[in-house]
Amino acid sequence: MSKFFAIIAFAVALPMSNPAHAYIKCDKMEDAKKKKKCEKNTSKSLAKKRSNTTAYAPSNLGDAFAELDGDNNPFNSDDFYFGEQTTGIKKVDAFTGKVNKVAATVRMAKYIGHLNKTDAAAAAKLGGALLPGLIALKDEAPKLVDEAKKLAGEATTLVDNPMDAPKAIKALGGAGATIGKAVADIPGAITALKPIAGGAAAGAISGAMDKAAGAVKQATDAAGDIKDAAGDVKEATGK
Repeated sequence: MSKFFAIIAFAVALPMSNPAHAYIKCDKMEDAKKKKKCEKNTSKSLAKKRSNTTAYAPSNLGDAFAELDGDNNPFNSDDFYFGEQTTGIKKVDAFTGKVNKVAATVRMAKYIGHLNKTDAAAAAKLGGALLPGLIALKDEAPKLVDEAKKLAGEATTLVDNPMDAPKAIKALGGAGATIGKAVADIPGAITALKPIAGGAAAGAISGAMDKAAGAVKQATDAAGDIKDAAGDVKEATGK
């Protein structure tokens, strides 16, 4: 029975799809015209993401987040949507899966920070479960940057049909951009969890920031390398 009430608490606290054209980031704007434009652009962007991807399952971050799968999924809400897609190319999908987990960890941290405003107990529970993964990003992100560069140079060997190489490159390019954004957002994610974490935990996530921030340029460069490789493959295959 306690688990039942815990799930109900998550459902009540979770900011799912807002009333039409209402988003947290837009609500902060005082200028009516800017707010309206923000809502319009966000709606358009969100619709495109939903049409091309499937909402990421929180349980991929660990068993502690399984309760958020299904209807309570914050990654399927308007303000915290995060989706994924597959190519059918084994090595590419394995890599993008790792990238998506990094990005989802960062997004979850921001959601937990928001949840803390309305349900501190639920936020503390989720924050404690997420903290180890967030701290680990300082080491994982640079490795993914290097892997992205390596895979981009091997695109034609990742596929059975050479004509699928552009698809592989496109997916890797998207992954490179995702890494860059996720790494750049790590400081914000850390800031979001600071009010929840205490003592040594807060110090640990603060210490993770310096090393993680150093990966931002690497991630940006990797995305550029992948984009260049995509042009080479496109020219070579005529696609």
